[in-house]
Amino acid sequence: MKKAAKITLIFTLLIFQFSCKSQIDISPKTDTVMVPAKGELKLFENKEHSSFSLNLINKSTINSCEVYTLKNGNRKWISPSLLANGSLDFNVPKDGFVLLQNYSNENITITYKIN
Repeated sequence: MKKAAKITLIFTLLIFQFSCKSQIDISPKTDTVMVPAKGELKLFENKEHSSFSLNLINKSTINSCEVYTLKNGNRKWISPSLLANGSLDFNVPKDGFVLLQNYSNENITITYKIN
């Protein structure tokens, strides 16, 4: 009887662990970040998560920003670029991350929201 209870407990803990990993565990859900001049910024790198929809808003009035999703070394350009005073909606793959590249001489402020 004790053996059956231990097996049930282990099974329950395993199910709980797998169910938690399938949820988005990224916080904050909304934030403002700065992409440095002639630099890059990685969002959600080394975080386990399910796929999710992301909205980016570029607050710069003159500079655009290149956006990529990366997973397992595969880099995918999000077209079109995140234009000045523009917004962009796209999906981030499960356990993937976002790379923002700024080729301008000024910092770019980006607001993101996980939908």
